[in-house]
Amino acid sequence: MKAANFAPAYCALYPKLAQVARDHGYALAIHGTLARDFDLIAVPWGEMPTSPRLLVDAITSQFAIRLIGDFEKKAHGRIAYTLSIEFGACAIDLSFVNDMRVAP
Repeated sequence: MKAANFAPAYCALYPKLAQVARDHGYALAIHGTLARDFDLIAVPWGEMPTSPRLLVDAITSQFAIRLIGDFEKKAHGRIAYTLSIEFGACAIDLSFVNDMRVAP
């Protein structure tokens, strides 16, 4: 039997996080196994998506989640933020698909 992990907690967070993302013009998708951390991809979807940082700030102000460091540049123009969930040793890796119209 594999060890228990935080996947159920991550899944429980998803609907509220997805709504905040929608409110900022992004579609939010789960990526990865959920075994170590919560990998999320934010894709610009609305007509006028906010900057990635505004979405991160909305998440950290509405939930017991805090930003760790600044964004990191990834392959193919993506940027990623690491967020710590306050109730345990779990984290969110929030990546943004490149949208040339929106600054980080």
